[in-house]
Order: sequence, then C-alpha cells, then structure tokens
Amino acid sequence: MNPHGIPYLRFVVPFIVGLALGAWLEIPVPGLGWGLMAGAALGTFLAVQKFAYRFRWVFGAYIHVLLFGFGYSHIVSHNELRQPGHFAATIQSCHYIIGTVYDAPSRGAKMKVPVQVEAMGTSQDSMQTVTGNLMLFLDITCATDSIRYGDRLGFQATILPTEPPKNPHAFDYKCYLHFQNIHHQAFVKPDSILRLSENNGYLLWKKAYEYRQNLLILLQRYFPTKDEYAVASALLVGYTDDLSDEMRTAYAETGSMHALAVSGTHIGMLYVGLMFLISKLRLRGKKGRLFEISLTLIAIWAFTFLTGATASVLRASVMFSVYMFGKAFWREASAWNVLAASAFILLIFNPYFLFNVGFQLSYAAVIGMVFFYPRFYKMFPPLSRWLDEPLQVFLVGVAAQLGTLPLSLFYFNQFPIYFWLAGWVVVFVGAVFLWGGAILVLLDSGSQILADWLGKVLYYMLLWMNKIIFSIQGIPGGVVRNVWVPGWVVFALYTCLFLLGAAMVTRRGRWLGAFAGVMLLLGIYRTAMVLDKQVQHTTVIYSVNKARLMDFFEGDQTISLSDTLTKKQENFAAQANRTVCGMRKKTRILLSDSTAFASPNLWVDLPFVQFFDQKMALIDDVCWVKKGNTQAIAVDVLVLSKSPNVSVAECRERFPCTLVVFDASNSYRQAERWRKECAMEGWAYHDVRRIGAWVWKQH
Repeated sequence: MNPHGIPYLRFVVPFIVGLALGAWLEIPVPGLGWGLMAGAALGTFLAVQKFAYRFRWVFGAYIHVLLFGFGYSHIVSHNELRQPGHFAATIQSCHYIIGTVYDAPSRGAKMKVPVQVEAMGTSQDSMQTVTGNLMLFLDITCATDSIRYGDRLGFQATILPTEPPKNPHAFDYKCYLHFQNIHHQAFVKPDSILRLSENNGYLLWKKAYEYRQNLLILLQRYFPTKDEYAVASALLVGYTDDLSDEMRTAYAETGSMHALAVSGTHIGMLYVGLMFLISKLRLRGKKGRLFEISLTLIAIWAFTFLTGATASVLRASVMFSVYMFGKAFWREASAWNVLAASAFILLIFNPYFLFNVGFQLSYAAVIGMVFFYPRFYKMFPPLSRWLDEPLQVFLVGVAAQLGTLPLSLFYFNQFPIYFWLAGWVVVFVGAVFLWGGAILVLLDSGSQILADWLGKVLYYMLLWMNKIIFSIQGIPGGVVRNVWVPGWVVFALYTCLFLLGAAMVTRRGRWLGAFAGVMLLLGIYRTAMVLDKQVQHTTVIYSVNKARLMDFFEGDQTISLSDTLTKKQENFAAQANRTVCGMRKKTRILLSDSTAFASPNLWVDLPFVQFFDQKMALIDDVCWVKKGNTQAIAVDVLVLSKSPNVSVAECRERFPCTLVVFDASNSYRQAERWRKECAMEGWAYHDVRRIGAWVWKQH
C-alpha cells in the first residue's frame, strides 16, 4: 500500500487526533479560529512554492498541524453550550418552555422526545428567545404517543442537567447525550404539555418519518406476531423500539445484531441488488454511466433518510457515494481513500460521530474486511461456486469480527463464538427480505392477492430465522461473557492487529515477534488482574430507584442482598460492576426473608450484617430502633432504607456508627431531612440517591 496513493487517509489521522483531544479537554483556545484561517491562507501560498527535495516533509508536517488544530477547534465549538443565548444561563428562573421536536421520539419505559428550545420564561407572558437542546421524558399515553417530528410544544417543567451514572461502571447516559449535543433533561407530566402546532421541521425529514410510519403500519398487517413484526421493522427501516429484550439478547449473543440495526450491510445489499438490475439494462457510454450513478445514489440516499440517517447508515451512504463519484470520473478509487474521505466528510458534518458506537464499529468492521478478507481468501485453494460463496461469507464475517473485537469487548463485555454460523443465516435472509420487502410495498398498492402471498412467505421466513437464531444462542459455550477491558487494552489490542497485519504484508518475523511480545504483556496483565480479584473483599450498595440492592464480593464469589427485583432492574444497576469485579458465582438473599444466613465470611441476621470485620445495621422500619431492647449496639455503617419515620439521632443512639448511608429506596424528602441533620451535627453520611453507589473495599 503506497502512502502517496492514499492522501485522504494521511490527512484524516491528524484531524481525528485533534477531535479526540478537543473532546477530552473541552477548553476553547482564544484566537485559534483566526489563527487557523491565517494558517490556511499561508498553506495555500506555500502549496505553489518549490522547495528543495530534502525539505519536502516541512509542508506535509505543516498541513498535518493545521488539520490537527482544525479538528480541535471544530469539536470544541460544536458543543451547543457555547452557542450564544443558550438556555443554561436562565433555567434557574424559568419553568415555561416552547420548543420544536427535531428528531423522531423513541419509546422505552418512557417516551424520549428531543426538543430544540426556542423560548423560556417565568410565565407565559414573559417568554424570551433562547437556544439549546433538551431531552424530554414523558409517560406513554395516547396523547404523548402521537408526538411527531416537527411538532411545536409548549410545556411546564423543571430543567435539570443530565446526571452521570449512579452506579460504578454503569452505562454513562450523560456522556451518551453529550455526544448527541444534549446536556439537559426534563421530566414532564402528560397534562403539562401542549402541542402548539405541527409541521415545523424540515420537509425532507418530515416526509421521511411519515413514510417510515406508513411502512410500519403496513408491516403490522403482514407480520401479525410481535417478534416477527419487530424484526421486520428493524430489517427494513431500522426501527428497533419494538424489539423485546429476549430478541435483542439472542441476536447480540449470536453476533447478528448488525442485521437489526440498519447499517452498511443493508446499504451493501441495496447496492449489489441495484447493480444487478442496472446491468440488465445494458447501458453504454457516458450517459449510461451517469444514469446508472444517478439512479444508484437516489436509491441509496432515499433509503438512508427513510431509516433515520443513523451514523452507520450515513457512513455507508457517504462511502458508496464517494465511490460512485470516483466511477463517474472513470477512476477506480482506493478502498482506503474512500473510507478516509467518507469519515472526513461525516466528521466535518458532525464531529461527535467519532464517539458514536455504531460509527466506530462500522468503520472497524469495514477496515477489517478490506484488509484481512483478501488475505484470508488467498489461503484457500480454488473451490466450486457452491463452496466458494459460503466460504466468502464466512471469511467476510471473520474479518469483520476481527476488526471489531477490541471494541466489542470494551462496549459489550462479550464475544459471540458462533457469529459465523448466524452470519450465513442473517446475510441470506436479510438480502432476500430487503428486496422482498421492497416488492411487498409495491404489491400492496397494486395487487393485494400477490401482496398477501408474498407477505406470508416473508413472515414464515422471518419466523424460521428467529427460531434458528434462538437455537444458535442455545448452543453451549456460544458466548464468551463477562470480559472487561479498560480503554488502554483496546488500544493495545488494535496495536496487536496492526502488528499482525504488518507481518502478513511484509512476511518478516520481527513484526510477528512484536505481536507476540504485546500479547505476552497483555497476558501478564490479565493474570495479575485475575489474581487481584481473587483476594478482593468489597461491599457495594447500589442506587436502584425505590429498591435495595447490595453486593458482597469475596474473590470471584458474590452474595447479593436485595428486594424482589426484575432481572432487568438488577442487571442495569449491578451487572457492569459485577463484570469488572470478575464475578463467577452469585448467591442471592432476599431482604424479605427473615431466615439467618451464614457463610465463612458473611453473616446476615437482620437488621445486622457482618462481612469480615465490617459490621452493618440495616434499618428499614421504626421497630428496629424503638423495640423493647434499647441496649446500644455499635456498628461501622448504619444503612437507612424505605423511609422509616425516625431521626438519625435516634438511630445512632441505638446503633452508634462511624457512617450513615441513605440508600435509593428512601424518598427525596426523608433523605433531605437526614442530610440536614447529619450536616448540622457533623456526622459522616453518604446519600446513594444523590451521590451514587456506596463502595467499601477492605485493604
């Protein structure tokens, strides 16, 4: 690979480094914008000058510095908080807000509606013009479920900054929203919101969302069962709100989730199908080539907007567009140049795409396929067509998984072993369904009999695909779970992939030796971490709204004390931390069970808990404090739960302690009273609901 033949790849690297540093520091540099403009003008002048050959690197270094500075400035200035007139300066005194829905709302436990704020005031008669984005959380009712893109809303609410995660290593929703350029949220009651007008957004997006909604209604008719409809809507238009947790888990654990999130795979299928159809037209000459390119680009971008233009779809659409424009000028563009150019264009459009998980996985997968697939394929002898095509699907999947392996471990803490088996299923069914779904839409408005027949065929095809995916999920040892890697290990793993690739290209042993050396260091680190986890003694009180959950870690064994929680509630709060702590076995004890529990190092006889030398009293009822026996019993930690109507002083008199913990099962009002009492008396306390989980480690 000649570096001079891939200029975009050479240019995009310093730009991305500048973006990453700017996102990390978030510090504006005064005068940087003017300096970059002057630097660009000087660069234009230097570009036409002639320099001695030995100084040729100076101009290249200068351009790299400019791109680095531009990346830093671009992402720092992109933050909406730096917009003039942002509402952050006035939210303390404002409760009446007017804003427009600027993206399609999504549904979960609540309706999430992204709103671009236009005006705020202390009353409806004192509204002032402001700017900024806000995420609204609404209860799902008939009224709120009808909110659409472009609706102008008036509502009364208290705006709050988005909060960081309350539990260790939990999903950082604040960071996620930050890279959506949203930094504030509001919980709005259904009777406090009013739709003022409709159709205020961009016409293109409005039509795209309307067509997508019509397609979802059509799919509901032909796919009557919940799971098949959910998969059909995900495959065809990228709508995933109706996917059940079981379905998401099954596709994730078989490495097939990319099939349900419209991405480059779908754009590739669309492109291949279009090329096949256009080839039948036998177009010739420049006019034929122009018609071919125009038709392909229109179809790709129509599909892109129809599916909501997510980062992964935009990446693929821009990449194919760059490739098609290269063909328009009779040039075969380098895959590396196309990838770099598409990334550069997307990051200019939105620098926060760099931190989008789909964007990262999408590029990592394509880079893996571009580099490793042809080299893997050359290792096999020529085969018949019926063996060669399944082999190609298998090798493409292996190359893509190799490219995404470090990121998959970092974000999802698991790796699917049978991705190659599921890949054959989802690639074939996905390709057939994508084009079959398009034909179904056309037949629905033309021939109802044929549409019903095709709808049944597609329905049973998805039904059997789901059954196969669940069967693959059930194969023993199909997933390597609970693997936690820190960020620097991701970098080290990609270094290993680079060294392996260099060894494959150059066929020199030093690269393979360097690869083995880095892997050895990672193995030593992994061994040290496992040994460290074997001697850990840690107590964690998690933040679970209106409920209690405690973990006692001893080595890779965990004993959990909790209220009756759903698996989803428990995993959301604790699973990430349990993975980091290396949990292999868990014993669950319900706090509603009055039976005493004893293990070598944990003793539970409510209200008392002792873990090694740490003594705790769990108070969730007044009777624990005021019952007959008033003899004081000293403990290390006093945990207050379920809002008992007692003062901290009464509890400390009965259970003298060094720390008082209020868990998240208490009401805000009761916790606030206890906080004030502790602050007034100078007693140490920890409010789990406000500060986050309480963690104690015995050294």
